[in-house]
Amino acid sequence: MTPVLFVIAAAAGTFVRWQTWRASTVRPAATLAVNVVGAFLLGMLTDASDGSEVVGGVAGMGALTTFSTLIAEMVDMWSAGRRVHAASYGALTFALGVGAAWLGIALA
Repeated sequence: MTPVLFVIAAAAGTFVRWQTWRASTVRPAATLAVNVVGAFLLGMLTDASDGSEVVGGVAGMGALTTFSTLIAEMVDMWSAGRRVHAASYGALTFALGVGAAWLGIALA
């Protein structure tokens, strides 16, 4: 049953990320949002011990969050001469992600 749940969670995470990206007019904001939400939910899964951490964490949150898009957006900003924006975006993503994960762990 775990493989089936794994596929469903991965598909759901991908679908949510895609819909968030589609609904946003500012793509980096959508990427930031899914990454921060994913970090929070991963923090919430730290106390799980029934296999849900694998299904929810690896499949669901792995498909929801996106490091590659974050880096691609930072490279695009940097290449366009918006170096302060690129660095700020990376730092903000890191700070909010760590904070969200910490909050998720604290609430778990």
